[in-house]
Amino acid sequence: MSEADFGIAAVTRACAALPAPLPPQYYFWNPPEIKPSSLVVPIVEVDGEAALILTKRASQMRNHAGDWVFPGGRIDPDLDIDSRAGALRELQEELGPDPSHVTLIGALDSRGPILSGHVIDVFVGVIDAAALIKPDPTEVSDVAVVPLREFATVGSDYTSQNLPGSDRAATMPSSRPGPIEMHFFNFGDDQLVWGTQGEIIWDLLSCVLGDRPTIAQIRS
Repeated sequence: MSEADFGIAAVTRACAALPAPLPPQYYFWNPPEIKPSSLVVPIVEVDGEAALILTKRASQMRNHAGDWVFPGGRIDPDLDIDSRAGALRELQEELGPDPSHVTLIGALDSRGPILSGHVIDVFVGVIDAAALIKPDPTEVSDVAVVPLREFATVGSDYTSQNLPGSDRAATMPSSRPGPIEMHFFNFGDDQLVWGTQGEIIWDLLSCVLGDRPTIAQIRS
């Protein structure tokens, strides 16, 4: 791979060429309430290349406390005209950048419903500068800026049916009972991105590199 493969311009071109995102294809279960949600995969330029911004969920959060995730949340019909607006609002609330400093460059396939009932639209956005990042400590306990190249390194990803740090397989109440094959990515000092967030990184790499099928293609 050349150095240009992970430059902001190359990533922007790849995401701009994405087809319309697929709706969630794999309903592992039917929650009592579907919660329309959206998120942004934030990208910032570091040393001439694209880097992803991940947030670590604060310990007091109800769902996925301590997990590394992309900023996002439930769409608020009183505040958001659509899922894009909701994603930008959540990004600003959690990480600080005003939407005027964020360029949405594409949308990946939607996910869900996850265990909490959220069905998530996934946008990719470039933030003007890392200096604009000012995390909200009530929701975010840490921030990691990880070169996209690091996630593409051979051996950085794997699949497993087991929850992180456990020999217990993940299952969902479902018409498709049984363990779920999940995607994991290592980064930094033994940190993990997994589950829905791992699938999102996989699909972004599929878009940028063109060397792997998307999750929807794998499961079809």
